[in-house]
Amino acid sequence: MNAANVSATCLRMSGRRRGSRIAWFSLMLAAGSCMSAQAIPTCTIASGAMLSFGAVVALASTGDVTTNSGSSFWVNCTSDVAAAPTLFSSTPRTLLSGGSSLPFALSIVSPGGAELPSASPGVQLGLTRNGSNQMVTLYGKILATNFQSLLPGMYSRSITLTLEY
Repeated sequence: MNAANVSATCLRMSGRRRGSRIAWFSLMLAAGSCMSAQAIPTCTIASGAMLSFGAVVALASTGDVTTNSGSSFWVNCTSDVAAAPTLFSSTPRTLLSGGSSLPFALSIVSPGGAELPSASPGVQLGLTRNGSNQMVTLYGKILATNFQSLLPGMYSRSITLTLEY
């Protein structure tokens, strides 16, 4: 029964005044119970996580740099979310410092694991949809071949994650 039908039913019930006072009281209770609310399936994501690759010395002997330090964030989906949520980031995968850029990779599997998609559909999150906060870790990786010839500087970028459900 949709909301329009519920309202019409409640109005018809409250318009009847036959029978005793007890019956009228019962109809009023029934009419009052016709009010409804529809919960909307929701997922929320807590922001504020920060990936930090730390200080990197760009020498020929330096290997790939990975991180997962301080990169956990919370996802919370209500139990009425039907499909498993997916995650992607369309943010360009380059850190910036002045005119220089440094490519990096993102993953939720492991440092250097399967790349986080840059468009929908994202990677499926194996979360229990029960309304409680669940931790997701975002990993980053910079290949040594990408930073060995860069100018020194502070390289940074804000990342936007998109959660679809």
